[in-house]
Amino acid sequence: MTTTKDADGIDLDIKDAMQGHERFRMEFERDKAFYKSLATKKQKPRLLWIGCCDSRVVPSQITSADPGELFEVRNIANCVPPSFAADEAVGAAIEYALGHLGVDDIVVCGHTGCGGIQALAEPLPPNSEAHLGRWVEYTRPAHQLVAAARVPEAERSLATIRAHIQFQLDNLMTYEIVARGVAEGRINIHGWLYDMEAGEIQAYDPKTGGWLGLLEQGA
Repeated sequence: MTTTKDADGIDLDIKDAMQGHERFRMEFERDKAFYKSLATKKQKPRLLWIGCCDSRVVPSQITSADPGELFEVRNIANCVPPSFAADEAVGAAIEYALGHLGVDDIVVCGHTGCGGIQALAEPLPPNSEAHLGRWVEYTRPAHQLVAAARVPEAERSLATIRAHIQFQLDNLMTYEIVARGVAEGRINIHGWLYDMEAGEIQAYDPKTGGWLGLLEQGA
């Protein structure tokens, strides 16, 4: 992240993106048939991924997904506002994925070190970040639960991130299209946590209330 410009007056951050696009164009030409099929066929993603917009957490990278496999909703702290909330973007994506694209698995994925979760730990500057302040209020139930449970300070961050993911699964069930699909056995919802230091995904087990490694749970 820089405001420095090169000899031609191009911002170096933009130049980096331009060079990245150039590399992509070379890849595009090597696999043109694949990219043409993406452009000409209806998308059929296998997951609706609701995750954090943290730049360090890239869903396609940590799942080795190809273009066309993930229908992504990314926002600060991987929030799913309840259906009666004012936000329309997440709800619209849920309804489109399930009702029009035939997606039958929804993943809510949080991650360790989430700044969106941490935001409530320190007061936001008054009258300067109103949108952010309203948005991170969606994380408050997790903070309140962890505080009420008197979780030790050293464990509080991870416990809050986990609790927040579980609350988002509850919020998913406020959408009629999700609740009906789950009741009929057509839709599955999953809570995942990406550990950035270990490079591993943990999955929430609603039967036990515990968390297991994703590969361990699959076994």
